Amino acid sequence: MTRRAQRLSFVLLVVAYGLSSYWVFTRSAPVIHQRPVTLHLAHWQLERGPPEGIEAVIKRYEELNPRVRVVQLLVPGGTIYPQWLRSNLVGETGPDLLEWGSWVAGTKDIPARYFAPLTAALVRPNPYNLGTSQEKIPWQDTFHDKLLAPRRDSPDPGQIYAVNITETTLRLFCNVKLMREIVGKVVVPKTYDDLRKILAQVATYSRRTGKRLSAIAGSRDTARAIAEPLFASPLLGVNQRMDEGGTLYLYNRQMLAGYLEHKWSYRDPAVKAGLQLVREVTQAMKPGFLQLRRDDAMLEFLRGEALFFFYGTWDATSLRRLATFEIQAMKLPPVTPDDPEVGRHIVGLGGEGIGETSLAMYLNKNSPHPEEALDFLRFLTSVPGNQIFTDKSLWLPAVNGVVDPEEIRNFRNYQQGISFGQAPYDALGTEVTMNWDRYFFALLGDQGSADRYAAALDVVGPAAMRADLTAEMRNSLLLVKPQDPMIVGWSGLAGDRARERREELEAAQTLSEGLVFQMKLTLDATDPRRAE
Repeated sequence: MTRRAQRLSFVLLVVAYGLSSYWVFTRSAPVIHQRPVTLHLAHWQLERGPPEGIEAVIKRYEELNPRVRVVQLLVPGGTIYPQWLRSNLVGETGPDLLEWGSWVAGTKDIPARYFAPLTAALVRPNPYNLGTSQEKIPWQDTFHDKLLAPRRDSPDPGQIYAVNITETTLRLFCNVKLMREIVGKVVVPKTYDDLRKILAQVATYSRRTGKRLSAIAGSRDTARAIAEPLFASPLLGVNQRMDEGGTLYLYNRQMLAGYLEHKWSYRDPAVKAGLQLVREVTQAMKPGFLQLRRDDAMLEFLRGEALFFFYGTWDATSLRRLATFEIQAMKLPPVTPDDPEVGRHIVGLGGEGIGETSLAMYLNKNSPHPEEALDFLRFLTSVPGNQIFTDKSLWLPAVNGVVDPEEIRNFRNYQQGISFGQAPYDALGTEVTMNWDRYFFALLGDQGSADRYAAALDVVGPAAMRADLTAEMRNSLLLVKPQDPMIVGWSGLAGDRARERREELEAAQTLSEGLVFQMKLTLDATDPRRAE
């Protein structure tokens, strides 16, 4: 190429670059189209399934609503999520929509402070259900359990603060190949004693072959998961005695107050029978399991080093996609009245209930786009939206009218029996939960026993129960105090909607005040200083 041609090529390149720059900065649309509204949705479900399911719902929602962009934020659980949640809510940088659960330690005050009730919207039909079987049904009644957990966990009695996305239960996931190797065939235990015998067979096989095998994959998380239903089995009689209102449900405050009023203790024979069952299943886990978390137990199971992995059906998608062997999901068998160890304390078979919905999503009261955020929740929990989530995630739907995929249909085969909703005895509050973990060693090993563990818990129990009941009372007061100006404000407005909202607030305030007064009476009557 001649020098003149090179010079001409350079000039043409500069001109082309200049024209392109002029067009990009003055005439063309932005490379990334900015929608007027951006919503942020945060949760800790990092398992296989939910992120993909929610992303598929977002994609369809954005097609229907071109003004709105939805960003999914995946935040690790454990200790990270509560800290991240509180710091962002306090700093008013929190997401528009976020997951929360009543069991998340140290966050019981958050709903009253930072979440907006959804009650008014829930009594009206969901517009995204148009043309479906749920078209004219109030939004709250389209959920399988009519939002049992959000009603129960509401900081303001009578109000509903969340909607749920999925339905979960607990299952005993079995390594089919390993069971055939150990037992000779696949055995589905019908009673807890059947399971007890399988656990013993695994221990015998491990000693005979020298293989390091556990009957149940162990970790602090999976131990608590299997401990709670087993621990509750002998306690149905205790629960019935505690349920003075006949509601078939016991709240944390009732269990805390009942302990302080000497209506139950860890040394009660039925409670110790429950602890004995917990000892049996945790003895089937490998030593040191308390130092491990759920993911460690899952890896132990996936490596073929444990016969069973017991946890929620929310892990089923991950297990199915990661395992190199066939997995069969089994129900945790019930403890029966003829059980050779604890049968005398069993008043009936415990049931799994109707399948409580979960993965609760809350609306941040400081959201800059509350109407759009509420609209996305409607789509997410509509028949078409929840179907998208279910098909993509392979998690059970929470909404009536959604078809269960074949792969997970058997998860709805619930154990039939007495379903008594109750606050877990091991997690009644922050202090009680810490004591359960702190003294768990007294239940384990050659030196451990139900008697030793119960005695340890009852030594520290009164102070822990008082602290947690005081926290419950304080959180209830957070709702009572700001209600007066809101009631006065609605009283100054005309119309049926204003009158209904005022009456709702007045009723909720009265009930909250009554509960606070009841808790205070219990704390005063059981104050150890009064006996001095």
